Amino acid sequence: MHLARLLLPIDQHGTTDACVASAVTLAQRFGVVLEVLYPCPPPWQRLPYSSELSPYAVQELIEVERKQAAAERRSAKKWCQKQAKAHAKVRVEFAAAEGLVTQVVAGHARLADFSVVPSRTEGEGTFWEDVRDGALFDSGRPMLVVPPGAACRPTGTVVIGWKDRPEAVRAIAAAAPFLGKAKRVRLVAVAEEDQADPSLEAMADYLAQAGLKVRPSRIPQNGRDAGEALVEEASKEKDVLLVMGAFGHGRLRERVFGGATQSVLRNTTVPVLMMH
Repeated sequence: MHLARLLLPIDQHGTTDACVASAVTLAQRFGVVLEVLYPCPPPWQRLPYSSELSPYAVQELIEVERKQAAAERRSAKKWCQKQAKAHAKVRVEFAAAEGLVTQVVAGHARLADFSVVPSRTEGEGTFWEDVRDGALFDSGRPMLVVPPGAACRPTGTVVIGWKDRPEAVRAIAAAAPFLGKAKRVRLVAVAEEDQADPSLEAMADYLAQAGLKVRPSRIPQNGRDAGEALVEEASKEKDVLLVMGAFGHGRLRERVFGGATQSVLRNTTVPVLMMH
């Protein structure tokens, strides 16, 4: 099955240069449509919480927020038109949808092969956290995380973070278009114990039977979480894409339990294709 569509979520000001560069490069390389999506929070969601506002005051505020939302949609569309003009070789489509950001992104991501989003930054608001939650945990599709200054190219090295879990298997399947074009593929497991991991060799053998030249390896954890260890290992390569399963259940529960997924979203220095 060939790729058909990539999703690039944006806010009213667009998205990062790194995400644009990666999305445009991949859309052109795979010959697919690039959908630029502005998920617009509804006016009522923007209201300040207060139990003392009269119904009239609430209606007035909703009208103000409705006008603000319309202005933001125009700003987002203008940004998209500018990008489409700058990248005329790529078919760019713009969509704006009002609703809860997580739900809007998830609905559009289900109709795309993967979404391209920025990595987490300190002090960011809930908008981009909701975008990533929708794209990663609620869509059933993979998400490509691109940190500042990075670029995702489909012909470099792919480092697969292996763990004997369904999420990792789904991530490998989602990365098939990249694996088919990669110059080199590494299958890396973070050694949490000294015991051998037979699943690592078994998966390497499976990928070899699929026609890929894969080099399996185990790296020591050395007090790091698995996500940090994988990012450090992948960053040793040039033109690299890290592929890994996303273990968790969305932003609120990850805040309680932590985990490698959030560590990678916050600290990665290389592009990461994640699949829940």
